[in-house]
Amino acid sequence: MSHSTPQSERRRAARAAASFPVRLSNSPGAEPALLRDISEIGLACSSPTKIAEMTLVGLDFSLPGQSTVHHVKGAVVRCEPCNREKGKWDLAVYFTEITPATRVALGNYVSKGKKV
Repeated sequence: MSHSTPQSERRRAARAAASFPVRLSNSPGAEPALLRDISEIGLACSSPTKIAEMTLVGLDFSLPGQSTVHHVKGAVVRCEPCNREKGKWDLAVYFTEITPATRVALGNYVSKGKKV
């Protein structure tokens, strides 16, 4: 008999709740997506744009209270219609390219944030 494991226990990295904008740089004129949570290896956000799974995207964001703009590349691993906001998409992105400095900044942010 198998027992289901809560999603938080299956994740490879701790995530923190987040509610700041992130720009999907492959759509420079697009409205920014709004983060729901973030970790050192990925993020989940509400996007105004549908993006096919496995699409490589550039992400630009500044952590709250900081002026540094972080540039990360990732692959969309989930894109589903958003239940909370009509016309939005739930996106999950796994980071494929991240600088050591950004990884450290994210680690600090996650360690101090509300875990999800």
